[in-house]
Amino acid sequence: MNQTASNYKFIQDLVNYNFYAEAQATWNVNDLIVDLEKIKKEYSRVGEGLSKFHKQYLLMVLVGKQLPDMVAELEDITSVESLRTKLSNDKRKKGIHFCLQKLLKQEIGNPQDIIFHLFNSKYRKQPQPPNFEKERSLLIRIPDDVSAKQLLEIENKVRAITGCPYIRVMEIRIGSIILVFKGSQFACEQMESLHKQGLLSKMLGVPIIDVEIIPSQVNLTQWFENILTSGWQAANELLTPSQLELVRSAEIKAGKLINLQAYMLSHPVVLLVNLERENDNYPEVEITLRVYPTGDDVYLPPNLKLIVLSENEVFQEVTARSEDKIIQCQLEGELGEEFTVQLVVGEAVISEDFVI
Repeated sequence: MNQTASNYKFIQDLVNYNFYAEAQATWNVNDLIVDLEKIKKEYSRVGEGLSKFHKQYLLMVLVGKQLPDMVAELEDITSVESLRTKLSNDKRKKGIHFCLQKLLKQEIGNPQDIIFHLFNSKYRKQPQPPNFEKERSLLIRIPDDVSAKQLLEIENKVRAITGCPYIRVMEIRIGSIILVFKGSQFACEQMESLHKQGLLSKMLGVPIIDVEIIPSQVNLTQWFENILTSGWQAANELLTPSQLELVRSAEIKAGKLINLQAYMLSHPVVLLVNLERENDNYPEVEITLRVYPTGDDVYLPPNLKLIVLSENEVFQEVTARSEDKIIQCQLEGELGEEFTVQLVVGEAVISEDFVI
């Protein structure tokens, strides 16, 4: 069987499973299962892939099903206890939870853990706003006893309330759970207003501890004080060891996973910002912008553009060529200066505003 036919059969098998279409609306299901299959085959003694049970269980997790809801759908499972036993035995046999731990580099103890960690990954679909729409970020803090199903419901309710089809959770932080949404400025202001009126808790069906609109600009000076902007992560959480070799240890650095969607395809990349200055009193900051693919063995999308705008004029522009694994540019700025970075593939444009 050639590779094209094999891929077609793989997708058809998934389509025939319950909950595939529902999961595919929110997650990059095919990419997730392909990557899990690679891990399963690598650690399996006989090179076997994911079983039908693994795939069905994962699809139900992705749509927020709880263990009691899964019993009737899974073959040879008669109770929640028998499902727990199978998952426990399966983990020792390098099963689905083992593969997810390897893929996400996080401990997986239950289905809710899977949702929490996948929300912050490239497997989460990110609807693109119209190019003319100004995006803002919104922080909603809720108690830590909500289920994965409730998290998915909260996101859908926020979309329904605001009428903004692309507002989505970009990041989940654990403690009291902090949901970081990104959507139109009007939608974020609407959610903040509803909270101030005391209406939001009832509309979302969970207690709301706090709602806050996050400043739209990334303040780079705060990075020197070890205050990272929401949505940005340490470089070693996003890059592979070989990619990190290009980054000098003395630099202040942080990255952001950005998912560009163009031509019906998803293009996850990492934007890394590196900062250097001579000392705390030195007014000029040297800034290096780098864009990486997610992983060692893949290339950047051809014709991906890294654009730096200053006062709405193009200051620098770099375009990825075929088989480029990194593009970068450097600039210098002084305290208070502002600039915008754009990543562009086809009609997909993602912008980040910065102030030094």
